[in-house]
Amino acid sequence: MTATQRIAGFAVGLAAVFGIAFGIGHAVGPWDHAPWAPTTETVVHQQHME
Repeated sequence: MTATQRIAGFAVGLAAVFGIAFGIGHAVGPWDHAPWAPTTETVVHQQHME
């Protein structure tokens, strides 16, 4: 088995794993069905000056 074949096999396997994970994620969907609302909180950072 040449290096090219090993790299190609790894790439095909990696693509298959990510494809399966994407398919499962798409089928299951998000767990939180609440609408997304941006937060309005602002954080004020104080500068430390010495």
